Amino acid sequence: MASVQNIGLMLTRDEEDVIEEVMETNKKYFDKILVLDGSSDRTEEIVRSYDCVKYFLKDTEIIDKLPNHKFVDSARQFLLEKAQEMFAIEGWFSILHGDEIWHDDPNWVAEEAEKARAEKVNWYVMNFFLHISDKGRDLEAIRSVQERVLWYCPGYLEIRSFKNKRGIHYDLNKHHIILPEGIGWQIYKYFPIYKHYPFRSVAQILNKHIKSKDSAFTPTYKDKNNYDSCFQAILPNYKVARKYDGSFHEFEIKNQGSLLRRWLRGHRYITW
Repeated sequence: MASVQNIGLMLTRDEEDVIEEVMETNKKYFDKILVLDGSSDRTEEIVRSYDCVKYFLKDTEIIDKLPNHKFVDSARQFLLEKAQEMFAIEGWFSILHGDEIWHDDPNWVAEEAEKARAEKVNWYVMNFFLHISDKGRDLEAIRSVQERVLWYCPGYLEIRSFKNKRGIHYDLNKHHIILPEGIGWQIYKYFPIYKHYPFRSVAQILNKHIKSKDSAFTPTYKDKNNYDSCFQAILPNYKVARKYDGSFHEFEIKNQGSLLRRWLRGHRYITW
Protein backbone atom coordinates (compact mmCIF):
# COMPACT_ATOMS: atom_id res chain seq x y z
CA MET A 1 0.00 0.00 0.00
CA ALA A 2 0.95 3.67 -0.26
CA SER A 3 3.45 5.31 2.09
CA VAL A 4 0.89 8.14 2.36
CA GLN A 5 -2.33 6.93 3.96
CA ASN A 6 -5.09 6.90 1.35
CA ILE A 7 -8.61 6.04 2.56
CA GLY A 8 -11.42 5.24 0.13
CA LEU A 9 -14.90 6.70 0.65
CA MET A 10 -17.25 4.64 -1.51
CA LEU A 11 -20.89 5.00 -2.58
CA THR A 12 -22.62 2.00 -4.15
CA ARG A 13 -26.08 1.54 -5.59
CA ASP A 14 -27.20 -1.66 -7.39
CA GLU A 15 -23.87 -2.52 -9.03
CA GLU A 16 -23.86 -6.32 -8.56
CA ASP A 17 -22.97 -6.93 -12.21
CA VAL A 18 -19.72 -4.94 -11.99
CA ILE A 19 -18.87 -4.48 -8.32
CA GLU A 20 -16.60 -7.53 -8.04
CA GLU A 21 -14.41 -6.28 -10.89
CA VAL A 22 -14.37 -2.83 -9.33
CA MET A 23 -13.43 -4.17 -5.91
CA GLU A 24 -10.67 -6.36 -7.32
CA THR A 25 -9.08 -3.16 -8.58
CA ASN A 26 -9.78 -1.17 -5.41
CA LYS A 27 -8.18 -3.75 -3.13
CA LYS A 28 -4.87 -3.31 -4.97
CA TYR A 29 -4.72 0.31 -3.84
CA PHE A 30 -6.68 0.58 -0.60
CA ASP A 31 -6.52 -1.33 2.68
CA LYS A 32 -9.12 1.01 4.22
CA ILE A 33 -12.45 1.53 2.42
CA LEU A 34 -15.63 2.84 4.04
CA VAL A 35 -18.84 2.14 2.14
CA LEU A 36 -22.29 3.73 2.06
CA ASP A 37 -24.67 1.49 0.13
CA GLY A 38 -28.12 2.15 -1.27
CA SER A 39 -28.57 -1.15 -3.09
CA SER A 40 -31.40 -3.63 -3.25
CA ASP A 41 -29.41 -6.29 -5.13
CA ARG A 42 -26.33 -8.39 -4.16
CA THR A 43 -23.95 -5.42 -4.05
CA GLU A 44 -23.82 -5.42 -0.24
CA GLU A 45 -23.00 -9.12 -0.04
CA ILE A 46 -20.15 -8.80 -2.53
CA VAL A 47 -18.66 -5.63 -1.04
CA ARG A 48 -18.75 -6.99 2.51
CA SER A 49 -16.67 -10.01 1.43
CA TYR A 50 -13.55 -7.84 0.94
CA ASP A 51 -11.14 -7.44 3.86
CA CYS A 52 -10.23 -3.90 2.77
CA VAL A 53 -13.78 -2.78 3.65
CA LYS A 54 -13.48 -1.56 7.24
CA TYR A 55 -16.92 0.01 7.64
CA PHE A 56 -20.25 -0.58 5.89
CA LEU A 57 -23.34 1.62 6.24
CA LYS A 58 -26.76 1.20 4.61
CA ASP A 59 -28.64 4.26 3.41
CA THR A 60 -31.67 3.10 5.42
CA GLU A 61 -29.67 3.70 8.61
CA ILE A 62 -29.25 7.41 7.86
CA ILE A 63 -32.19 8.20 5.59
CA ASP A 64 -34.02 10.19 8.28
CA LYS A 65 -31.01 12.51 8.53
CA LEU A 66 -30.96 13.32 4.80
CA PRO A 67 -32.87 16.17 3.09
CA ASN A 68 -36.09 14.85 1.54
CA HIS A 69 -35.01 11.38 2.72
CA LYS A 70 -33.03 10.80 -0.49
CA PHE A 71 -29.64 9.13 -0.94
CA VAL A 72 -27.39 12.03 -2.03
CA ASP A 73 -23.69 12.63 -2.75
CA SER A 74 -23.16 14.69 0.39
CA ALA A 75 -24.11 11.66 2.50
CA ARG A 76 -20.40 10.92 2.33
CA GLN A 77 -20.31 13.08 5.45
CA PHE A 78 -21.18 9.96 7.48
CA LEU A 79 -18.22 8.09 5.98
CA LEU A 80 -15.89 11.05 6.42
CA GLU A 81 -16.79 11.38 10.10
CA LYS A 82 -16.33 7.65 10.69
CA ALA A 83 -12.98 7.53 8.88
CA GLN A 84 -11.58 10.38 10.97
CA GLU A 85 -12.88 8.66 14.10
CA MET A 86 -11.37 5.27 13.20
CA PHE A 87 -8.02 6.36 11.76
CA ALA A 88 -5.45 9.09 12.23
CA ILE A 89 -6.31 12.42 10.63
CA GLU A 90 -3.53 12.32 8.09
CA GLY A 91 -2.90 11.42 4.47
CA TRP A 92 -5.59 11.55 1.78
CA PHE A 93 -9.11 10.52 0.88
CA SER A 94 -10.15 9.14 -2.50
CA ILE A 95 -13.76 9.09 -3.71
CA LEU A 96 -14.90 5.69 -5.01
CA HIS A 97 -18.06 4.60 -6.81
CA GLY A 98 -19.32 1.12 -7.59
CA ASP A 99 -19.11 1.56 -11.37
CA GLU A 100 -15.65 3.14 -11.67
CA ILE A 101 -12.22 1.59 -12.21
CA TRP A 102 -8.89 3.35 -11.75
CA HIS A 103 -6.66 3.83 -14.78
CA ASP A 104 -3.93 5.71 -12.94
CA ASP A 105 -2.69 4.60 -9.52
CA PRO A 106 -4.49 6.70 -6.85
CA ASN A 107 -1.74 6.00 -4.30
CA TRP A 108 1.00 7.31 -6.58
CA VAL A 109 -1.17 10.34 -7.30
CA ALA A 110 -1.71 11.03 -3.58
CA GLU A 111 2.01 10.73 -2.89
CA GLU A 112 2.91 13.11 -5.74
CA ALA A 113 0.24 15.59 -4.69
CA GLU A 114 1.53 15.46 -1.11
CA LYS A 115 5.06 16.20 -2.32
CA ALA A 116 3.73 19.15 -4.32
CA ARG A 117 1.88 20.44 -1.21
CA ALA A 118 -1.43 20.27 -3.04
CA GLU A 119 -4.69 19.63 -1.18
CA LYS A 120 -6.82 18.24 -4.02
CA VAL A 121 -6.54 16.45 -7.35
CA ASN A 122 -8.71 16.81 -10.42
CA TRP A 123 -9.23 13.52 -12.27
CA TYR A 124 -10.30 13.04 -15.88
CA VAL A 125 -13.33 10.76 -16.19
CA MET A 126 -13.64 8.61 -19.31
CA ASN A 127 -17.32 7.66 -19.69
CA PHE A 128 -17.83 4.24 -21.30
CA PHE A 129 -21.07 3.20 -22.98
CA LEU A 130 -22.68 0.69 -25.37
CA HIS A 131 -21.94 1.86 -28.91
CA ILE A 132 -24.23 1.22 -31.89
CA SER A 133 -21.55 -1.12 -33.24
CA ASP A 134 -22.09 -3.34 -30.16
CA LYS A 135 -25.53 -4.48 -31.30
CA GLY A 136 -24.08 -7.48 -33.13
CA ARG A 137 -21.83 -8.62 -30.26
CA ASP A 138 -22.73 -11.30 -27.73
CA LEU A 139 -22.33 -8.94 -24.79
CA GLU A 140 -23.83 -11.26 -22.20
CA ALA A 141 -21.04 -13.79 -22.81
CA ILE A 142 -18.33 -11.29 -21.79
CA ARG A 143 -18.10 -11.14 -18.02
CA SER A 144 -15.46 -8.41 -17.68
CA VAL A 145 -16.96 -4.97 -18.17
CA GLN A 146 -13.59 -3.68 -19.36
CA GLU A 147 -13.60 -6.25 -22.18
CA ARG A 148 -17.30 -5.89 -22.93
CA VAL A 149 -17.69 -2.09 -23.03
CA LEU A 150 -15.05 -0.63 -25.34
CA TRP A 151 -16.32 2.79 -26.43
CA TYR A 152 -15.95 5.95 -24.37
CA CYS A 153 -16.35 9.71 -24.48
CA PRO A 154 -13.49 11.81 -23.05
CA GLY A 155 -15.12 13.46 -20.09
CA TYR A 156 -14.90 16.26 -17.62
CA LEU A 157 -12.68 17.04 -14.65
CA GLU A 158 -13.77 16.19 -11.13
CA ILE A 159 -12.01 16.37 -7.76
CA ARG A 160 -11.62 12.77 -6.60
CA SER A 161 -8.69 12.99 -4.20
CA PHE A 162 -8.23 15.46 -1.35
CA LYS A 163 -6.15 15.93 1.77
CA ASN A 164 -7.39 14.56 5.09
CA LYS A 165 -7.66 17.55 7.46
CA ARG A 166 -9.47 18.44 10.65
CA GLY A 167 -12.67 20.40 10.09
CA ILE A 168 -13.46 19.29 6.54
CA HIS A 169 -17.12 18.35 6.06
CA TYR A 170 -19.98 17.92 3.60
CA ASP A 171 -23.16 20.01 3.63
CA LEU A 172 -26.02 17.49 3.63
CA ASN A 173 -28.26 20.01 1.87
CA LYS A 174 -26.10 19.88 -1.26
CA HIS A 175 -26.16 17.20 -3.97
CA HIS A 176 -23.61 16.49 -6.72
CA ILE A 177 -20.84 17.63 -4.39
CA ILE A 178 -17.65 15.55 -4.38
CA LEU A 179 -15.27 17.92 -2.57
CA PRO A 180 -15.99 18.64 1.12
CA GLU A 181 -15.82 22.14 2.51
CA GLY A 182 -12.57 23.19 4.17
CA ILE A 183 -10.14 21.98 1.50
CA GLY A 184 -7.55 24.55 0.39
CA TRP A 185 -7.11 25.99 -3.09
CA GLN A 186 -3.80 24.24 -3.89
CA ILE A 187 -4.44 21.78 -6.73
CA TYR A 188 -2.17 19.14 -8.24
CA LYS A 189 -0.83 20.15 -11.65
CA TYR A 190 -1.66 16.89 -13.48
CA PHE A 191 -4.98 15.21 -14.21
CA PRO A 192 -4.94 11.41 -13.69
CA ILE A 193 -7.65 9.22 -15.24
CA TYR A 194 -10.36 6.86 -14.08
CA LYS A 195 -12.84 4.81 -16.13
CA HIS A 196 -16.58 5.17 -15.55
CA TYR A 197 -18.99 2.38 -16.60
CA PRO A 198 -22.54 3.67 -16.05
CA PHE A 199 -23.88 1.80 -19.14
CA ARG A 200 -22.85 -1.85 -19.14
CA SER A 201 -25.62 -4.01 -20.59
CA VAL A 202 -29.15 -3.66 -21.90
CA ALA A 203 -30.68 -5.18 -18.77
CA GLN A 204 -28.60 -2.96 -16.47
CA ILE A 205 -29.42 0.22 -18.39
CA LEU A 206 -33.18 -0.41 -18.43
CA ASN A 207 -33.19 -1.40 -14.75
CA LYS A 208 -31.19 1.68 -13.81
CA HIS A 209 -33.65 3.89 -15.67
CA ILE A 210 -36.52 2.57 -13.58
CA LYS A 211 -34.71 2.78 -10.22
CA SER A 212 -33.31 6.25 -10.88
CA LYS A 213 -36.81 7.71 -10.84
CA ASP A 214 -36.89 7.20 -7.07
CA SER A 215 -33.44 8.63 -6.35
CA ALA A 216 -31.62 11.95 -6.43
CA PHE A 217 -29.31 10.64 -9.15
CA THR A 218 -29.69 11.31 -12.87
CA PRO A 219 -31.85 8.82 -14.84
CA THR A 220 -30.21 6.76 -17.56
CA TYR A 221 -30.42 8.48 -20.96
CA LYS A 222 -33.18 10.72 -19.60
CA ASP A 223 -36.54 9.42 -20.86
CA LYS A 224 -35.25 6.77 -23.26
CA ASN A 225 -36.10 3.33 -21.95
CA ASN A 226 -36.24 0.86 -24.85
CA TYR A 227 -33.72 -1.62 -26.29
CA ASP A 228 -32.48 0.57 -29.14
CA SER A 229 -31.85 3.52 -26.83
CA CYS A 230 -29.25 1.46 -24.94
CA PHE A 231 -26.89 1.78 -27.89
CA GLN A 232 -25.58 5.21 -28.79
CA ALA A 233 -23.25 6.67 -31.42
CA ILE A 234 -22.09 9.17 -28.83
CA LEU A 235 -23.21 10.04 -25.31
CA PRO A 236 -25.56 13.03 -24.97
CA ASN A 237 -23.71 16.35 -24.46
CA TYR A 238 -20.42 14.99 -25.82
CA LYS A 239 -18.70 15.71 -29.15
CA VAL A 240 -16.37 12.74 -29.59
CA ALA A 241 -16.60 8.96 -29.08
CA ARG A 242 -13.58 6.70 -29.26
CA LYS A 243 -12.85 2.98 -29.05
CA TYR A 244 -10.42 2.18 -26.25
CA ASP A 245 -7.15 0.69 -27.51
CA GLY A 246 -5.21 0.50 -24.27
CA SER A 247 -4.31 4.17 -24.08
CA PHE A 248 -6.16 7.45 -23.61
CA HIS A 249 -3.51 9.14 -25.76
CA GLU A 250 -3.33 12.92 -25.22
CA PHE A 251 -5.13 12.59 -21.89
CA GLU A 252 -2.44 10.37 -20.37
CA ILE A 253 -0.40 12.13 -17.68
CA LYS A 254 2.81 11.68 -19.66
CA ASN A 255 1.26 13.64 -22.55
CA GLN A 256 -0.28 16.49 -20.56
CA GLY A 257 1.03 19.99 -21.18
CA SER A 258 0.34 23.23 -19.35
CA LEU A 259 -2.72 23.61 -17.14
CA LEU A 260 -4.39 26.01 -19.59
CA ARG A 261 -3.77 23.83 -22.65
CA ARG A 262 -5.08 20.75 -20.86
CA TRP A 263 -8.22 22.56 -19.72
CA LEU A 264 -8.96 23.97 -23.18
CA ARG A 265 -8.30 20.59 -24.78
CA GLY A 266 -10.74 18.90 -22.41
CA HIS A 267 -13.49 21.37 -23.34
CA ARG A 268 -13.21 20.40 -27.01
CA TYR A 269 -14.91 17.07 -26.26
CA ILE A 270 -17.89 18.32 -24.26
CA THR A 271 -20.90 20.44 -25.20
CA TRP A 272 -21.70 23.06 -22.56
